[in-house]
Amino acid sequence: MTPAEPLPTPYPISTERLLLRIMRSTDAEVFAAYRNDPEVARHQLWDLPFTEQDAHGVLDDQDELTDLVIGGWTQLAVEQDGEVIGDVCCNIDETGGIAEIGYTLSRAAQGHGYATEAATALAEDLVERIGVGRLYAELDPVNVASQRVLENIGLSYEYTTKHSFLWRGEWTDNMGYGATAEEWRAWRDRPSSPPVDVHLVPLTTTNAEAYGALRTHHSQKRFVATMADSFADALFPEVVNGAPAVLRTYGVEADGEPVAFVMIAEVTPAHPEPFLWRLLVDRRHQRRGIGTRALDLLHDVLLAEGCKTLQTSWYDAPGGPRSFYLRHGFVETGEMLGEETIGRLALADRDADLLR
Repeated sequence: MTPAEPLPTPYPISTERLLLRIMRSTDAEVFAAYRNDPEVARHQLWDLPFTEQDAHGVLDDQDELTDLVIGGWTQLAVEQDGEVIGDVCCNIDETGGIAEIGYTLSRAAQGHGYATEAATALAEDLVERIGVGRLYAELDPVNVASQRVLENIGLSYEYTTKHSFLWRGEWTDNMGYGATAEEWRAWRDRPSSPPVDVHLVPLTTTNAEAYGALRTHHSQKRFVATMADSFADALFPEVVNGAPAVLRTYGVEADGEPVAFVMIAEVTPAHPEPFLWRLLVDRRHQRRGIGTRALDLLHDVLLAEGCKTLQTSWYDAPGGPRSFYLRHGFVETGEMLGEETIGRLALADRDADLLR
């Protein structure tokens, strides 16, 4: 196909909560309004002020379009209940084989999953109808919210290049996420429902490699150590209260598949309480309730060993695990472990509770 050649159109596309359609010059006023918001533009490429004239410069050429184009950018309005709340866009290269994607939402529309929902629909169209073989996106490395959107739609972190992007007169770092069509389909088709059978398994020479391959999302590495770091800790335990921690590792198997990793520091004369050292759920298996199931299984193991409490710690920042632990009964102790908050869980005999 030649550049700018229109394709057979499915637009507008409806999702569960949204509608995606080609943007027109008539959208210039609302387009300019949210793009001119300094908070919305903070990590974006355009300069401020972003005027209606600037908006027309982007949208006027789209008035006759009925679909995405090959060899250029297309802006798609994202509507919720008939109101434009932002846009998603794509730049399909001249071969039709590679597409860059982007998204922008008004400030009021952020934080509701709309960007993920709209970008997922666009990715589906690009891969399954257009036949794109690779999706990618570039972003400001400090934009963690955008990282999470890309991870949610099936793209993986690929690189960060230093001082490689000229942005508003200053050389800054640039981050890239991407996925092949095959990788994207594997993400789309991954298990999503709660597993039936979940249990803890000891790590051995037979299964260590499979569990060592588990990985969290790149945006979560601020909160969860990599498997390589966890294995290093197990091999060279940290000295706590004057004695090396005694670490015990478990894999978490769900319906026959390695899905998560748990490591605890055992009770010793120098360490009177067990400590949850690591809890990592593989990126493909998050949001299936596996973290909860793993914590419940560990609870029962420790209770059977006579333990009364379990401690852990977390880095308290947006996107971190604090809410997960508080929701499962951990209570902040008021103590800190470096920059991390310490929490304690009282282990209860749940069978005895049911008999009361």
